[in-house]
Amino acid sequence: MAGDDTDTVLDFRGWDSEKKLEVLYNNSLVEEMKLEILMNNTDQFFLIVIAIIIFFMQCGFAFLEAGSVRSKNTVNILIKNMLDAFIGGISYWAIGWGLAYGEGGNSFCGGSQFFNFQLDYGLYPKWFFQFVFAATAATIVSGAIAERCQFFAYFAYSIIITGWVYPPVSHWAWDGAGWLAQTGYYYDFAGSGVVHLMGGSCAVVGCYFMGPRRGRFSKKGKPIDMPGHSVPLAGLGGFILIFGFLAFNGGSQAQIAHEGDGDVVALAIVNTILGGSTGGLAVLFINKFMFKQPWSFLMCLNGALTGMVSLCAGCNFYEPWAALIVGVLGGVGFMIVHFSMLRLKLDDPLDAVAVHGGGGLVGILAVPWFMYVGLKPGERGIFWDGHTNIPWLVLGYNIAGGLCIMLWSAFWSAFLFGTLYYLQMLRVSIDDELKGMDLIKHGESAYPAAAWVEYQYSKGAPGTQDHNRNNAVPANMSGHGLGATITMSGIKEDQGGEAFNNPFEMVPTTGKMFKQMSSTFLSVTASQEGGGTQACQEDNKGYEEE
Repeated sequence: MAGDDTDTVLDFRGWDSEKKLEVLYNNSLVEEMKLEILMNNTDQFFLIVIAIIIFFMQCGFAFLEAGSVRSKNTVNILIKNMLDAFIGGISYWAIGWGLAYGEGGNSFCGGSQFFNFQLDYGLYPKWFFQFVFAATAATIVSGAIAERCQFFAYFAYSIIITGWVYPPVSHWAWDGAGWLAQTGYYYDFAGSGVVHLMGGSCAVVGCYFMGPRRGRFSKKGKPIDMPGHSVPLAGLGGFILIFGFLAFNGGSQAQIAHEGDGDVVALAIVNTILGGSTGGLAVLFINKFMFKQPWSFLMCLNGALTGMVSLCAGCNFYEPWAALIVGVLGGVGFMIVHFSMLRLKLDDPLDAVAVHGGGGLVGILAVPWFMYVGLKPGERGIFWDGHTNIPWLVLGYNIAGGLCIMLWSAFWSAFLFGTLYYLQMLRVSIDDELKGMDLIKHGESAYPAAAWVEYQYSKGAPGTQDHNRNNAVPANMSGHGLGATITMSGIKEDQGGEAFNNPFEMVPTTGKMFKQMSSTFLSVTASQEGGGTQACQEDNKGYEEE
């Protein structure tokens, strides 16, 4: 290796000064080109890694939505989340990218590179990064109208939102030719308005046309609790989203190899986690002390997500203390939208409108007040430079941009959902809704009953060690009254085993006492409510036949 190094040493002996300078200059150009290539590759690698982490948020959305719906619709919501990525990828490849960033466009949309035609391979990292943002916008809607949307309607809105509604919005704000970007005063670093407000606007229109789930509101319009089937699943999805939001906001710098890039990325990540923290705590305490509700994990989780959404727009401009305040404002915004939706009888199982719509609106409105880091005196927020024009211009353009985003999204959502509603292709039938769509539409159950019974432990099952006796296995797997006997055809012959998991049967004396107390309480409360109407056991306890 040492010999290789000495071979590259230039021998200047006998060279005149002009030749020496020429060789040194050429060598410096070569090194400069190598450095430029390295920096470009570093930026591209950064974008790819960040985009992969953001893409993992689809998993978070899937788990959060699966846990927030009833078990009979778990498979349905999972396949919709998976298809968001698949349909979104094709739609964005076909027309989305061209409308958002295609060359030769105008202030409204791009004008070329549809189907990635003549798209330089060096732009593929950016393509992938922008695609995962588009997929996020479409996923917001799927949660808001969960448990009652027809599968064809889902295909339609997923294609339209990813391929048509979202791309022009991102062009307005993030492409140099977009009309908002050209003003120089619209500040939305990671998409409080572009992604979340747009998705929330589409979602609220979808909720309106879709109507609430049967049993969600009483005849008098009072909301009736309709909880999802798995808080742990929802919690897992929420934590994945919190993790992904750090990349979502930090990665929006879109480069890492230039001076100051690392500072901006780190500041955005720190502010995002701080905003999420105060957003979650604000909702937790407001829900407890103002509304006298229990310490709700799900409300706290949604508050944290809203706080992070509200930080998207200005996480690169805030001091950490400002991020704490903006997170609290995001939590307050969540509570306002959450209860407003209930008052308007708009059913959103995921609170997607409150999280993304409320948080997104707070995000773009907070920037002109709290922006500070990296800005010159006279360009900072209203609290510092309110005597100058710039922060007020930012406020004006952020309001104008937010209004345009909401109007654009609401118009196309109303057109799409209204058309599907008119054609009766929007909502599933009453029978499908009550039975759940997992088995009817997909032929799969998230929790099939047969999977919980082990045939090999049933009495006399061929191939077991104790073919003629059953006392060597746990009682709940035996066939002696404490476990069902399953035939090879899957038919459950013995019902006695169900008592094994019934505490009233296992402790008969105390069980009978509590059974009587429960029956008395239920009969009294039913008579007090006066309805005498039998609750529908297929849906939820508050279901009323319309």
